[in-house]
Amino acid sequence: MSRTLRTAGAALAAAVLTAALATGCGPDTTTGGDGQKATNAAPSSVSSSALGTSRPTTVQIGRTAYWGGLKIDVKSATYKPATEGGYGYKVVLDTTVTNTFRTTAVRNWPDFAIDIAGTPLGGDYGSAVPPTPGASNPLTLTFNGSADADHAFTFDGASLVLGDASEAQAVVPLGKGGREAISLKPIDLKLPANTVLTSGRLSLSLKTAQLRADVGNNNGLKRGQRALLVVFDMTGHVGPAGMAVDGGILRLKLPNGQVVGPIAAPIEAIYPDRPTRQDQAAWFVFEGATDGDYTLSVTDTDTPPASVPLPATGLKDSGPVS
Repeated sequence: MSRTLRTAGAALAAAVLTAALATGCGPDTTTGGDGQKATNAAPSSVSSSALGTSRPTTVQIGRTAYWGGLKIDVKSATYKPATEGGYGYKVVLDTTVTNTFRTTAVRNWPDFAIDIAGTPLGGDYGSAVPPTPGASNPLTLTFNGSADADHAFTFDGASLVLGDASEAQAVVPLGKGGREAISLKPIDLKLPANTVLTSGRLSLSLKTAQLRADVGNNNGLKRGQRALLVVFDMTGHVGPAGMAVDGGILRLKLPNGQVVGPIAAPIEAIYPDRPTRQDQAAWFVFEGATDGDYTLSVTDTDTPPASVPLPATGLKDSGPVS
């Protein structure tokens, strides 16, 4: 009896061994209580299948964007997985920021975010403050995120976004795909040499003119808006009574025929002992911008205006116009 059992047991063992050999030499598997197969391979983690690397990875960006009067050169982006393991990570951007104004302070940073498939990942600029007029400073931006085995972080499809959703936003792609690049780069308008507009007692000597998509007199612009910034020296040819000057002397005619006044302009009282005011600025903000002539005019009381056309091209290259 016992021999018969041993023989049957041996036959059964041989059959099991044959079946196991027929399946090949793959990893040993067992079946868990939920009926799902478990493998002896390492579990998914940020350092393996979720992110594809456990080491910091740096990509070169080499793109420039503008916001609020600041020029932001994005040099590189570095992915850093959590040193203690798990699913946390950092993305660190190496940038240089320049205040594009010669005399105007910029007091606020834009909202910084990395857009990942429509989800914003907020950025931290630490204790840094915007550079003084004309100056450039390095700026490190840090973004803390969390991935999982099904949603790995990748630079492809990720984009740096400057500005909140209610404003015109600059966009810098960090890899392939993602959002379309939008620089909001200012357009310098070419002035005729030695341009002086004289109407009645008032003369404006134009220095620079820019169409901007990133800022309008320290205010953010809405998507599609543009601002014209004109910088000039202003001289009043006045008697002892002097003259008062404000934004009412200035108008801008757009290529579509619309005429707008400035949202910000000099407010001065000019007298013979100090007839000239240098580096004055006027801002015009408008919608419906197109390529064409932007005609600036100055008018003293009860005298014909003096005007100059300022041709502009390439507006769509700096951002949406609608």
